[in-house]
Amino acid sequence: MTGTIISAARRAVPARWRPARVPAWPPAWSRERRWAAPVAFAGSGVLLFAVYLRQARLVPTSSDGAANALQAWDMLHGNLLLRGWALSDVSFYTTELPQYALVEAVRGLNSDTVHVAAAMTYTLVVLLAALLARGRARGAEGAARALLAVGIMLAPQAGDGRLVLLSSPDHVGTQVPLLLVWLVLDRAPPRWWVSLAVGMLLAWAQIADPLTLFEGVLPLVIVSALRMCRRRGPWRGQWFELSLAAGSIIAVAAADLALALIRHAGGFVVQVPRTALVGASEIAIHVWYAAEGVLLLLGADFFGQPTVAATALALLHLAGVVLVAWALARALRTFLDAEMVLQVLTAAFVLLLAAYVTSGVAIELTRTREIVGVLPIGAVLAGRLVADRLVARLAAARLAAGRRAAGRLAASRLAAGRPASRWLVPAGVALVACYAGGAVYEAAQPPGPDPNQVVASWLQAHHLTSGIAGYWEANSITADSAGQVQVGAVCRAGRKVRVLAWEAKKSLYDRRRRDASFFVYSPLDARSAPFDSPSPAEARATYRAARTDVSGRRRHRPGLAHEPAGRSPALAAVARVKGGGNLQCSGSSRLVEALLG
Repeated sequence: MTGTIISAARRAVPARWRPARVPAWPPAWSRERRWAAPVAFAGSGVLLFAVYLRQARLVPTSSDGAANALQAWDMLHGNLLLRGWALSDVSFYTTELPQYALVEAVRGLNSDTVHVAAAMTYTLVVLLAALLARGRARGAEGAARALLAVGIMLAPQAGDGRLVLLSSPDHVGTQVPLLLVWLVLDRAPPRWWVSLAVGMLLAWAQIADPLTLFEGVLPLVIVSALRMCRRRGPWRGQWFELSLAAGSIIAVAAADLALALIRHAGGFVVQVPRTALVGASEIAIHVWYAAEGVLLLLGADFFGQPTVAATALALLHLAGVVLVAWALARALRTFLDAEMVLQVLTAAFVLLLAAYVTSGVAIELTRTREIVGVLPIGAVLAGRLVADRLVARLAAARLAAGRRAAGRLAASRLAAGRPASRWLVPAGVALVACYAGGAVYEAAQPPGPDPNQVVASWLQAHHLTSGIAGYWEANSITADSAGQVQVGAVCRAGRKVRVLAWEAKKSLYDRRRRDASFFVYSPLDARSAPFDSPSPAEARATYRAARTDVSGRRRHRPGLAHEPAGRSPALAAVARVKGGGNLQCSGSSRLVEALLG
């Protein structure tokens, strides 16, 4: 009855007196504003990819990345199970290898595949970390969260930092499925399909990288168990946490089963990781390597920098270290009452560092790649736990300034009590500008010569297409030559040479298909020097003999072929091999000195 009376009253009002109806669709400017954020996000990704690609090309392709490129090339040509391949202790079968195959489908087989994929992977990690840091916040707070996370991860440090983050696959790609897991936990409601999606993503990552157990599975199981113990309710009310924990454990079992089935079907073989707990006397040095490794990941490793500018830029990155430490302290203090995704991130940060310090892995700075997950986790924690405090301080400062302008004394005192708040935005903008300037400057540097590319070109020019080399040259030369020069990796076993079953393909050592006609020796790899050193006179005599026979016409005559290539130390010598496959000459640093002298 009431609704009828109100409708009749509305109809009785003249049309010209009625207020204009609100349109069902927003005006054009509102729709454009709605698309502004996604377009800016995508544009930022393209820009970051361009900068990171230039930086990645400053790092020569190592044999690890070249091996992954060769494996992806095999998958692209029908060998989906990688039959005949012996991989390392990390397969990358479900993360980087499909990515490499897609890149090679467009660009073909070459060493630049590693650089393109590395830049693509790190760009994805930065963008996903920004989304996770923003969470469900909108407006100024959401933007501040995302920008703070991006600022911390924006500029990988030159040298070892670039080697860890922008080179061969080494746990950086694992962060993509893990960040997706945490995004699902953060954004999705507690439904049955969430546990299924999380379990599938964890299994995907676990097949590729066993480090997922410490960074993804154990934190989720521990947090789920803790939340169930604190709630102490009936099992029916705790089904979500229980299903997450069960799904995580099943994911590990499913990944192990998948690898076993692949091996049983004649596919690739993954090496068993060799780790052991260290003694108490070694913990201190491992803690030091872990601390310096965290500084390196955050771009703040100021120890031993080559220039004053590099040292100053590293010191500026200490601001990011302070923000991450502040966020971690807040996360630990409020751990029991925090939301689930923050609990999982905090547990992953702590477990990753604890496993690194107590294992035998932390023996040098380049092993920081084992804790590369600390970077996106720390950036996300800083964005979610520190940015809101900074935005709140800025808002309080603006409110106080407005009240002071109105003549309120109390507000003036409040503003005077926080004089640093007005400098937060300029200081943050200046820091990010310095980080971005450093990244652009590094990207503008010309890449240096790749020694293995020089060797591959020389071998192709002299029609030497099948041989052996040390590990750090074999796969790189094969990839640099686009597969035209097939080089198998060997290592030293006493005074003999044996096959190195690490990132190696069995067919490269099959004498029925190929006969190794040369041996690449490098003074940087002691494993590629299995024989005694000749005298300088013998080396010069052999070199002179080899110069008259470098085309391979007289295959049973031993000799050496050498190309200075700007006196690069990695190109030492190419030793001719008899048809039977036995090396007929030796190599060592004395041999290299004789040839270069």
